[in-house]
Formats: sequence, C-alpha cells, structure tokens
Amino acid sequence: MRSHSLSLVLFVAPLLTLACSSNPKDETWQIPPDAGTAPENSPVVIHGQLKVVGTQLQDQAGAPIQLKGVSSMWLNWESQPFAESKPALAYMRDNWKLSVIRSSMGTDASDGYLSDPVDMQARVEHVVQHAIELGVYVLVDWHTERAVTQQAKAVEFFRAMASKYGAYPNVIWEPYNEPTAYSWKQIKVYHQAVVAAIRAVDPDNLIVLGTPNYSQEVEQAALDPLAGTNLLYTLHFYSCTHQQSVRDKGNTAIAAGLPIFITEFGATYADGGLATTIPPHDYVCETEANLWFAWMAQNNISGVAWKLDHCTDASCILSANAPLDGPWTDDLLSTDAGGALSADGMGIQGGHGLFVVNWLRQ
Repeated sequence: MRSHSLSLVLFVAPLLTLACSSNPKDETWQIPPDAGTAPENSPVVIHGQLKVVGTQLQDQAGAPIQLKGVSSMWLNWESQPFAESKPALAYMRDNWKLSVIRSSMGTDASDGYLSDPVDMQARVEHVVQHAIELGVYVLVDWHTERAVTQQAKAVEFFRAMASKYGAYPNVIWEPYNEPTAYSWKQIKVYHQAVVAAIRAVDPDNLIVLGTPNYSQEVEQAALDPLAGTNLLYTLHFYSCTHQQSVRDKGNTAIAAGLPIFITEFGATYADGGLATTIPPHDYVCETEANLWFAWMAQNNISGVAWKLDHCTDASCILSANAPLDGPWTDDLLSTDAGGALSADGMGIQGGHGLFVVNWLRQ
C-alpha cells in the first residue's frame, strides 16, 4: 500500500470539527472515546478520506490505495467476540498490516438484527468505535442474501449509523452482502433507497454495493450502475470454486468503468471449507488464490478475507487456541494448504489463516 506522510494535527483538527457539527436530526450523537487520537502511522491518519476516481480507489492525496483486511464472522454467530476486541484489532494493524476490518451483522439469521436490533447494532458500533480510535477503516455489512425484502429496516439502520458515524472517514457502508434470487433491477431499487438514506447525512464515505448471484455478476451492474459518487461494487470469490471465468466477469465490469471492492473472499470452497465439501481434498487452494491476488494488485482492488474466528471450517483464520484479545502469532493461525479432514471426519484440520495473513503483510 502506497503511503503519503500526513500531519496528525492537520488531519485530526478538521475531523473533530466535522464530528462536533453533527447532523441536527440526530440528538443522540456522541463522539466515540479517544476519537482523533489514532497513531500517526495508522492507515486512516496516513490516507484520510477515500474517494473513487474512475475505476480506482484513491486516498485524500490522490494516490491509489489497496485496502487489505479481514471480516468478522456473522456477529450473531461468533464463537467469541474476536472482531469487537480493541487489543486484537491493534495487533492486526501493527503485526498483520491490516488496514480494514469488516463488521458483518447478520440480519434475518437467528439472533440477528431483525430479531434483536439493539444488541446487533451495539456489536457493530463496538467494531466501528475501535476502528476510529485505532485509525483503521471499517466496513459496516448488512449481511444477508435477502435484503430486497428488508429495505425499510435497512434504510432505518443505515440512516442511523450514517448520522452517527458518517463524519468519520474510517467508515465504509456495505448495504447488501450477497444478493441471491433477485435481478439486478430489483437489487438496484434497494440500493438506491439505502444510498439515498446514507447520502442525506453522509455525502462522501464509500458505499460498496452487492451484485447478483452471491455478488458474482458485477458485469450486470456495469450495464446499469447507480448514479452517484464514491460508489463501488462487490465481487466475492472463494478460490477453490471461483476461478478465471469469474475474473473475466470482473474484467468486463472494469472495462465498462465499474469500480470493484472484494468485500469477502476465501482461499477455500464457496461454502467456506466445510468438511462435507466434495472432493474431500485440497480444502485450501493457494495457487488459484494467488492468481486472484495478482489480479487484484494489477487492478488496484481492495480485499477482505472471510473470517476472523476459530472453527472447523477451512476459512477460519484463527486456530482453536487463539486467545480473545491476541496476540495472534503465526502459530495461532490456521494453516494447511491441503486442509486435511480431522480424525472424526467432522471438521477440517487447518485452513487458510496463515496464507491470508501473509498476503496482508505483502
């Protein structure tokens, strides 16, 4: 990631001024603790307000920037609240060179936002506030396949979150994780409503828009994109399943002028590397993932790996011994390019954790 020196004082002063002049419609506005005190060498202090120019993501100095990071597990299904840990986020920033974290809030899933909005929004806000304090970018992800049917609730959520955090350049909005069973025409109507709600209170932070068929068909969005500024479109890949044909879709979209942000990927099968995947070998496909990484670097496309948790899936980045708050040294990351089955055949021994972290460090 290219960086340009930026005075901490010059960056913080306007940020705090903007934060204090909160939208009058939001009487509950509160500046998060320690806002504006992020270390001078942290990603947001260095790069500031991001913007989209053509198909390129640029920092406030106009330099191309490729964000790299990891996603939480569905916050309602985490084995432990790893993504909400401030010490862990600081460790990832300083030792993994992480520049962005994704806060994936389940919506219609069990114990998700639609059934417990107070708890789910609080969990998301923990991640956002820690990112602000530590100078890291943060994706706020409405994590569902059926957002088209949840438009009113999504508008309410994103309007509230944008009113509270839209003044901070850290925040990136992701209104729709992986649309399925809907046409781009239907998805676009949903996006227009949510983008309008966000832009009413946050005129400039990035918004990343989900695309059809599990965010695979970016070329469809390229034929009829939304009007607006600082909008990008999501392409997801899991390298054992998605290969050159999906990159070709990305190439078609880029050629048509569509900016792309890979908000979720894995070096596994598309199911996240479950033990039930057939064939029962090569649960981690590093060679194909490296082809994706090269394509992303060539096109300056940012990426976020699934997922910050420990479990029996090959896509879990942490091993079972990883402590909640870190430090997560390399011996505590999942690692096994083959992803062998456990002795009982119910889970995966190893995963893509160390492979992903080594990509972050490049």
